[in-house]
Amino acid sequence: MCSSVGLPTEPFASMGVVRMCTPPPTLPPVPQYGWLLLVYCHDILSRLEDVKARVTSIFGTILKMDSTKRVTRKLAGAAAQTAAWATNVGNEHGQVLMSVLTDTEGSGLLSMAAGLVRRYRDAGVEPPQLLYVDRDCCSSHGTSKAAAAFKEWDKLVVRLDIWHLMRRYASGVNTESHQLYKSFLQQLSLCIFRWDPEDTARLLDAKKRTLEAQGMTFSSDAGVWRHVSRRGHGYPLPSPHAWSGGDGAADR
Repeated sequence: MCSSVGLPTEPFASMGVVRMCTPPPTLPPVPQYGWLLLVYCHDILSRLEDVKARVTSIFGTILKMDSTKRVTRKLAGAAAQTAAWATNVGNEHGQVLMSVLTDTEGSGLLSMAAGLVRRYRDAGVEPPQLLYVDRDCCSSHGTSKAAAAFKEWDKLVVRLDIWHLMRRYASGVNTESHQLYKSFLQQLSLCIFRWDPEDTARLLDAKKRTLEAQGMTFSSDAGVWRHVSRRGHGYPLPSPHAWSGGDGAADR
């Protein structure tokens, strides 16, 4: 704020005017990233119970358990080489029920299995009916290791995931680097999967109407299929070699 003393009588004259200005206030220091991170952590901790409740409120009737080394290879710093496997359990809707890091596979997942069983029991939810796994699904005598881990779910059916079954066929033929590996899996996929004719007809009709609205015409359905994108329009059957839900032999 400024004040004037001895204002002159003539307009716009500045002679004889003394202005006293108050200096601006000192600006507070700008918080650094460490302070912002600390505030964020305190905010998360204040809602920790709510976050845990939301995460542990996911269930499903069809589960899939799969282990990979891709995640553990990305661990850096103090966490590097502290785990060998990352195991995820998902449901039929693509939601993740649990994700753990372990140093071993198989027996190292018993605590995770016990936690899932306890979650269903405490919530009063019916146990899942089917579990797809990437290993330990079968046994020549008695119960398989995967079924034994969930022994409280006596009606649970354990099956090998179809993608890992296909890779077992492929591993017996040749390696992934073979030039015919892709073609082999494509033909094997055609032997196992079948496109739903109703879904295929609806997809073709929707794509055809979209292209006709853009002024394009086709004499046959083959021309329409050439404009169907796997990613953009939900291709009925993705080829196994392009599927990213599991690991190949080199990744495991």
